[in-house]
Amino acid sequence: MLLGDIPKRNAAFYPTKTAVVEGPVKLDFREFNRRINRLANAISGLPCRKGDRVAVLAHNCFQYVELYFACAKAGTPIVPLNYRLSGRELTYILNHSEARALFFGQKYLPVIEEIRRDLECVAHLVCIDAVPAGIPHYESLLKMASDAEPEVPLSEEDVAILGYTGGTTGLPKGVMTTHRNVISSCYNCAVEMRLHPETVYLNAPPLFHAGDAMGMFAFSFAGGTNVVVDSFDPERVLRVIEGQRVTHPLLVPAMILALLRYPDVKKFDLSSLQTIIYGTAPMPFEPLLQALRVFGCGFAQIYGATETFVPISILKPEDHLVDGPEHLMKRMLSAGRSMIGVEVRIVGDDGKELPPGQIGEIAVRGANVMKGYWKQPELTEEVLKDGWYHTGDMGRTDELQYIYIVDRKKDMIISGGENIYPKEVEDVLFMHPAVADAAVIGVPDEQWGEAVKALVIRKPGMEVTEEELIDHCKRHLASYKKPKSVEFVSELPRSTAGKVLKNVLREKYWQGRERRV
Repeated sequence: MLLGDIPKRNAAFYPTKTAVVEGPVKLDFREFNRRINRLANAISGLPCRKGDRVAVLAHNCFQYVELYFACAKAGTPIVPLNYRLSGRELTYILNHSEARALFFGQKYLPVIEEIRRDLECVAHLVCIDAVPAGIPHYESLLKMASDAEPEVPLSEEDVAILGYTGGTTGLPKGVMTTHRNVISSCYNCAVEMRLHPETVYLNAPPLFHAGDAMGMFAFSFAGGTNVVVDSFDPERVLRVIEGQRVTHPLLVPAMILALLRYPDVKKFDLSSLQTIIYGTAPMPFEPLLQALRVFGCGFAQIYGATETFVPISILKPEDHLVDGPEHLMKRMLSAGRSMIGVEVRIVGDDGKELPPGQIGEIAVRGANVMKGYWKQPELTEEVLKDGWYHTGDMGRTDELQYIYIVDRKKDMIISGGENIYPKEVEDVLFMHPAVADAAVIGVPDEQWGEAVKALVIRKPGMEVTEEELIDHCKRHLASYKKPKSVEFVSELPRSTAGKVLKNVLREKYWQGRERRV
């Protein structure tokens, strides 16, 4: 099965059922599939040939959902761009992916004009929601194209999505996700979460994230409805859940905390909610109990990665208890058990599987595991070994195979659902003339899960303040990557090989916590 078969099948099975909603826009599956076909044929007519990459820089919108499916039908892998990135970061991804076309929202026109002369391969610009001078408009392209099913020869092993994730080398990695990978995740989620055509999914996190894109595909796969909001705002999300009778919203822990703090949360009719899906970071235990009481519905935690098109394991609604025996309550600290269709094992440094209770690296095997990293075969070989994807997450299992994530083998920080790689922040810190040495770590944060903290050694005779370094990072990086705090130190602990011992640095802040993520 291919991704383009999803809207085609739904158009045949449920032609008048609502496929996607955004504000006043409501499309049934018949019209949705016709628009997707027009868009796919328009992309081919730019021309973008099979295999050419098509990038998207936009907030959530119904057109973004159409682009995911249209690019799949046209055989042109979609490159979803993080709109929080700086012009410098966007330029790297667009050039590294060799994107041929760029679809964008009007608000991003200034940054596109800023970087346009540095783009090496982008030959076509298309504005989604406006008509800038000299740039084609999305709806105009659709009007001129045929709504017939595209005739592009495709296979399940063709790349459908080239999603970029942070890299330990300081540069993002392009994850090659095939049609087979996505369909596999759809099957797994549909079975584990018992999805059906009456489900209504809320796309609240950004659609450039693999997590929300996976949810969008899975609920479409089941014939469900996708409701789209362009950004997260507690009141708006509550109104949309009430008005559209949402059954399954996807929310990162920081969003759930924001909803709990919203003073009028109990005034909304949230009776349609069946399951709140959450992930990207562990949910603090006490707020999770509060959320179970306030929302009165099921909760499901999804643990995964971009490299696995997200779902590795699931902590199901029946595992979420407001009260119960201690051994069952403790399971809410876990990431659940492996998804159907996904194998998980805990391995030692020698690659051999460890017994329950012992901590090792989490390795994953399944049809959802990526094809590899775009143009980075060495990195691919590092993480894909004998058919197993090595996640870089450290964990253990109990006797019933519940997975407990205890730390990260890699240095990645997850703050508010965003992956942040310390090396990238460190590289920018070293650009400042007053910085002699620096190390970046994640420290506990009640709202965001983790916060970025920089430990800096000043050059002799030079002065720089915390505020100056934070502003420096903000100028060169997406704002969410900048340090929340800077601590000036006289030395950094190092191994005999000269490597900064970040586990030693983190110990001070994570002491006494069972989970260090």
